[in-house]
Amino acid sequence: MNNYNYPTIQQNTDGNNILEENYIVFSLCNKKYAINIKNVIEVMNLPVIDIPESMPEGVTGIFNYKGLMIKAIDLCPMLGFEPRNFTVNNKLIIINLDGSFLAIHTDSIINIFSFEKTNIQPIPYSAENSILKNIYKNETEQICIVDIDNLNNLLALNTKKQNNIDYLKLFPEDEKSKQIMEQRSLQPVDGQSIYSFNFNLVTENQYILFSLNDDFFYIDLKFIKEFASARRYKITKLPYTPEYIKGIINLKGEFLVVLDLKLFLNLEVSGSSKNSKLIILERKDFNIALLVDDIKYIQNLPDIKPSVFNNISKYVYSEFIENEKLYTVLNTEKIINDERLFIDIN
Repeated sequence: MNNYNYPTIQQNTDGNNILEENYIVFSLCNKKYAINIKNVIEVMNLPVIDIPESMPEGVTGIFNYKGLMIKAIDLCPMLGFEPRNFTVNNKLIIINLDGSFLAIHTDSIINIFSFEKTNIQPIPYSAENSILKNIYKNETEQICIVDIDNLNNLLALNTKKQNNIDYLKLFPEDEKSKQIMEQRSLQPVDGQSIYSFNFNLVTENQYILFSLNDDFFYIDLKFIKEFASARRYKITKLPYTPEYIKGIINLKGEFLVVLDLKLFLNLEVSGSSKNSKLIILERKDFNIALLVDDIKYIQNLPDIKPSVFNNISKYVYSEFIENEKLYTVLNTEKIINDERLFIDIN
C-alpha cells in the first residue's frame, strides 16, 4: 500500500482562507477529471464487481469494501460518453459522502495535484443536473472537476430508474483477467490500495434491498460480509437438518450454512430463481449465507422506526408502503442469533 503524502495546503497571512486545495486527477474516456481529496478515502485496483439483475442508472454493481457492500459508479453515461469496456488496469476511487460510500470507475489515476483556487472557475455551460460545475485552468491545460454533491443528488434521482446498460458484458471475460480480479477480491483491501487517506468508515442507515418471490425486504448492511451468486456454488444438503437449512457451501475455504430465507420466514416457495444470490452475514463465531431470489440495490433509510404492531413476526423490525408496494425491514440480529440456526455441520 502506498500512503501518498500530498502537498502542504497553503494559507494566506491571516491563516483562514485556503489558497490551494488538493485534487486527485484521473483519466476517463481519454479526458482528465479531478475530485477533491477531502472526499477520497483511497484508490484501489479493480476487483470483482457483483452485478445484481436490477441496478439504478449509473451503477455498475456492488462489491465488498472493508466489510461494507458499496456501489460502483460509472461516470461515462452521466458525462455523455458511450459505455466502454473495463480492464484489469482500471482503478476505483473510493469516496465518502457524509458517511455513505461509493466507488468511482476510472481508466487510470494520473496523480494528486494542488490546485490554486484562483484558477478554479465555474463552467459557463453547465446544466442544472450536471456533475461538472467547475473547471481548473492553468497555462497548459483544463481539467473538469467532479462535483461530489451533485453526483450524490443525481444518483438519488436515478434510484428508481432502471439501468439499461448491460455492464456484465463490459467487464473482462478472459480467464486471466477474471483470475486477477478474483485474487484481488480475496485480498484484504489494504493489499489492493494504490493511495490511502486513512478515513474512518461509518455505516449508518445503509440497507440492502432484496426480493423473495414478489416481496421486497431490507437488511442492515453492517451485518453483511459479502454477496455471491448461488449458481457458482454447490450446496450440499445435510442429513437430519430442518427444511429451511438448504445445506452448506465452501466459500473461500470456509464452510457456511445456507439458510433458505423463504422457508425460514414461512413464505410461499415458488421455485428457484436463476438470479438467486447468497447474502453472507457475519457473526463473531460463524458466518451464514441467506439464499434470496435477487439483490436490488443499496439504499439509505434514515427514518426507520420499529413496527407498532406486536403480532408481526419476531424477525421483522419494521414495515412501510411506498408506491403501493410493501417493504419489510428485517431484524437481522434476531435472525443471526436465532437458536434454529445452530446446527452441527460435523
